[in-house]
Amino acid sequence: MHPGPRTLWMFPCLILATLPASATAAQADSVAALDETTRSEARELVYLGDELFARKKLAEALRAYQRAEQLVAVPTTSIEVAKTLAAIGRLSEARDIAAAIASEHATPGEPWPFTQARRRADALRAELDERIPRLRVTITPDPGGAPLKIDGQEVALSAEGVPIDPGNHWIDVEADGYVGVRQRVYVPEKEVTTLDIVLTPAPRPDGAPWILGGFLVSGAGLAVGIGAGAAYLSERSDLEAACRRRDAGCSGDARAGANALGWASNVGFGLAVAGAVVGGLALGLEGSRAPASSVAWTLGPGYIGVRGTL
Repeated sequence: MHPGPRTLWMFPCLILATLPASATAAQADSVAALDETTRSEARELVYLGDELFARKKLAEALRAYQRAEQLVAVPTTSIEVAKTLAAIGRLSEARDIAAAIASEHATPGEPWPFTQARRRADALRAELDERIPRLRVTITPDPGGAPLKIDGQEVALSAEGVPIDPGNHWIDVEADGYVGVRQRVYVPEKEVTTLDIVLTPAPRPDGAPWILGGFLVSGAGLAVGIGAGAAYLSERSDLEAACRRRDAGCSGDARAGANALGWASNVGFGLAVAGAVVGGLALGLEGSRAPASSVAWTLGPGYIGVRGTL
């Protein structure tokens, strides 16, 4: 005969009330130092959690049970935390706690409420194993180790599917050379949901700045080259005439000035050629470049997503 709900709620209270006398072996060290004030506070928190749970105030009940467990970490408080997490929908977390309680070995002479808590935990674990859904994600083409994130947490791909709490989740895939994908998917209880993600190659960088910059540099260099070249030829002609006349115009400073103009002209023409080459190459690449902006909506059973770049 299974105990009713009110009887189950009394398990934590019974064990908290008798901790110093009945705790044995594994529990003895952890409870030996507890004073009556601590036990009383934990007991009141469990009472409060029971009331809130009965009134469906699950978040508040969870906080009360967790505070009691912080004071007295025994199976009878841990199972209340697990049952409340399960009621809220945090199935994976509840399953882990229930499995931990059920896997603990009972000690000889263990209090009856502890034994009952382990039985409840084992039953809850089995129930949650049936309820927890899985999400199976396939990525095409295979990005070779690109991270898959579910609600911001990185997870490993699995052929059996990733255990996940039921409800809505955000799926993110970022792979080198591909446009990032972000999709929302609804995962119902007890089912394996499959999500197919198709990656789109990322567009090449926009070549417009290189085209414009290259031809601007080329134009500026050409202007400098022509202007400095014309000035150099004029200075060179005047210098040769002065040297034939052997007057003061044929000096070292005059020669240095003419040579500087010649050097500036050569640099200008060099920049003109380099700028034209860069602009021409960028213009050629731009013709074969994929569109820089693309947005595509994806729809499927239980999910809606968007991929692309803006």
